[in-house]
Amino acid sequence: MIAGIDIGGTTSKIGLVQEGRVLRQVRISTTGHADDHAFADALAQAVRQLCIQEGSPAIEAVGIGAPNANQFTGIIEMAPNLPWKHDVPLARMMQDRLGAPAVLGNDANAAALGEWRYGAGQGFDDLLVVTIGTGVGSGFIVNGQLVLGSAGNAGELGHMTIVVDGRLCTCGRKGCLETYVSIRGMRQTYAELADDLDVLKEEGVKCIADAAHRGDQAALRTFEETVRWLAIGLANAVAVTGPRRVVLFGGIVRSGELLLAPLKRAFQVALLNIYQGRVDITVSALADDDAALLGAAALATTLTRT
Repeated sequence: MIAGIDIGGTTSKIGLVQEGRVLRQVRISTTGHADDHAFADALAQAVRQLCIQEGSPAIEAVGIGAPNANQFTGIIEMAPNLPWKHDVPLARMMQDRLGAPAVLGNDANAAALGEWRYGAGQGFDDLLVVTIGTGVGSGFIVNGQLVLGSAGNAGELGHMTIVVDGRLCTCGRKGCLETYVSIRGMRQTYAELADDLDVLKEEGVKCIADAAHRGDQAALRTFEETVRWLAIGLANAVAVTGPRRVVLFGGIVRSGELLLAPLKRAFQVALLNIYQGRVDITVSALADDDAALLGAAALATTLTRT
């Protein structure tokens, strides 16, 4: 049995995973702790409590998915959306507290592993998984291996420059794909097209999707622009790694055919000729509540299989 942990900006999820199933799970607040050590204590206590509830006193390994995580060092490196603005060696901290080997990886890489092992990526040794929410994360499987790069943080599709001197990104650069196709990016596009700044206060894109269904021209144009930028970004990624399948996951994907059908068409047009008709786009096969935990557990299987 493996403990899977998904660290989010406001909430963290902890679960017990066995054979690709989440047996039990709980959420705790990421914020409000005295420091990163107190947060690690709370995570460890949540794992222990789940083990007691499951009647199993021990776990084999701990897998943790987090933003700005370096899989080589086990350190969360100054993540801008987490409470601590310094490096946090969370893998070692959890290993010390739980007495089990722990691995920390980028949350998008964890999602890619989870989709590859348990979801819509099964059977594809060349795969691209893209998570679209507040930001845009991605994980690349190439020749049956997760792409990590020299520093353990390769594969940042969301921070590919898509518009020269475009919108300012939270990473400090301008024109990143994330600034156009994330939830925040879509809200900004709609605000610009509809001259409606109130949409920037919304939490998701449901209000834009609802407006599009009513025939609102600014909302429809927002989806058209989002599809265009996303298709170009995905096609550029395919030109580099040549996946056979692209799996999408996240809040925007729930917009359904407003996004997916036109995206599939635009994607095929944007692809290099040699890839047209040879790469498909689909949505995650994992339940929203389980996907992050299964991904984190998939990171830990790299420990239990060696």
